[in-house]
Amino acid sequence: MAGIDVVIIASFLLAFKAVLIEGSEVAILSLATIKQIGRRNVLFGVALGGLGSTVTFLIVEQAFLALKTISDALINLIPGVVILYFSYRFLRGFVKYYFRGKSFRAKMEKWSDEVVEKDRKHSGGVTTAEGQIPFSIGNSLPVFSITMTEGFEASLILAAAGAFNIEWTLVGALVSLVLLIVVCAFSYDYLMQVPRWLLDLIAGVVLLSFGSYFFISGILIALGVIS
Repeated sequence: MAGIDVVIIASFLLAFKAVLIEGSEVAILSLATIKQIGRRNVLFGVALGGLGSTVTFLIVEQAFLALKTISDALINLIPGVVILYFSYRFLRGFVKYYFRGKSFRAKMEKWSDEVVEKDRKHSGGVTTAEGQIPFSIGNSLPVFSITMTEGFEASLILAAAGAFNIEWTLVGALVSLVLLIVVCAFSYDYLMQVPRWLLDLIAGVVLLSFGSYFFISGILIALGVIS
């Protein structure tokens, strides 16, 4: 029972933190650029990126589940390695923002400026009566590119978590998405006010803890210590 409880908690928290952190960057970028490049360009880019991330999740999830037919040890070892890798990424972000004085706000402002500049060049400086960039698939691609990048990272963590318990992985992802939508409905500033170093630290510790648990479990299963 204890093992089952750990799997449920791990799947939920891993999915929740992955979607919350990667999704918050997409949300911040979307809210920061929507007035310049237009709602339709932003929403279409996010929708395309979300679709691509979902497809990535489904493919990687099936690959992880196929490991169950090969070895019980592999189904713990490989997802465990993926989770540990991303724990390193988040903890590195914590060090960057907390100890090295890097600004998350400056990073997001740079991303926003780059997205707007790319769209302006692509549209040839043409704007609508509202001063926004006209809607087109091409003008949605900069937002799609960033959404797909962040979504790809989240999808790998979700697939690793789903290898242990897909139901609670989906619940964690859904709860995180709803939270992001609610926060976005109120204000862009709410997303920026939460210290990024704190989010990265919590996510890094969560992923490090559960990644280590599954990785060590895989080793013990391979050695025949546990079944």
